[in-house]
Amino acid sequence: MKLSFMTFVCPEWDLATAVRFAKDARYDGIEIRVDAGHKHQVSSQSSPAERRAAKQMFADVGLAIPSVATSVKLAQADEAAYRRQIDDAKANLDLAADLGAPVVRIFAGGDSYPTLTDAAADRVAAAFDELGEYSRGSVVSPMLECGHDIIAWGAEGAAVIRRVTTANFCVLWNRCFIDDDVFKALHPRIRHFHIHDQVLDPADTSIQTLARRMKAVSYAGYVSLEIIQGKNLPEEQLRETAARLQRQIREGEGG
Repeated sequence: MKLSFMTFVCPEWDLATAVRFAKDARYDGIEIRVDAGHKHQVSSQSSPAERRAAKQMFADVGLAIPSVATSVKLAQADEAAYRRQIDDAKANLDLAADLGAPVVRIFAGGDSYPTLTDAAADRVAAAFDELGEYSRGSVVSPMLECGHDIIAWGAEGAAVIRRVTTANFCVLWNRCFIDDDVFKALHPRIRHFHIHDQVLDPADTSIQTLARRMKAVSYAGYVSLEIIQGKNLPEEQLRETAARLQRQIREGEGG
């Protein structure tokens, strides 16, 4: 298990500053949040030259881009809105391929459906089938965020998973704990985790428990800090958090 942070922890840093800090503070990567006004200036509108420069910046210091996190919401009843979201997802799958990021975070959303009805699950799964086939040749997978909006728990995630037919599809779990039911429903497809404010508490050891559980299924992906405060977190707090969480991951994995 590896540790990254999403650019929500440093929305005011340019990309070079974020990369230098992540390397120095011993994170393993940076998850790029697009379309959120962050100063890193990476998006589906980035030119080919800008994409190459960003990828090289990470490669030069041995950091990964584990995910591109989007605002795409696929549970749209209106056909035109649905197609716009799919097109946006495709543009970000192309971006991820150019950057070397293996997954793209996508929401189900709840704009048209207050709960995960059969119609909503069908809609979301059909979109992932299209997106999975679209990006199959690039080795980038579209990834459904579970533990959020109308995909609140494992049962909702499973309802979408069983409808998806493409093999090029995965999920993330949006919490630092995973109970038996959620684990059973999601773990064959889990490629990423988001963890939140609770891990800033020095007394919290939830990531150690998570690392122990995921070691049992040979999980080699990332857990990523998604802490949204509308400003940069203090550098010392991010450094302390990295050191503590990396230690807990090692302890959880038995290292």
